[in-house]
Amino acid sequence: MNYTPVIIIGAIICVIALVSTIVIGIDPTDQNYKKSTKKRMVILSAIYVVTFVPALTWTVVYYYFLR
Repeated sequence: MNYTPVIIIGAIICVIALVSTIVIGIDPTDQNYKKSTKKRMVILSAIYVVTFVPALTWTVVYYYFLR
């Protein structure tokens, strides 16, 4: 089975989630949102980096070297 479409759809979902998170963080509707947002944004961005970058790296490694 060819998993390329599934991987592309997963990557698109991750990018949409990242952009949505950043947009909400930049222009929130709640007035009390900015009080504790900076720490949460740092943690959430770190989660994205820690999960998305290795997943993309291992996908490239798999398709170009191990297949």
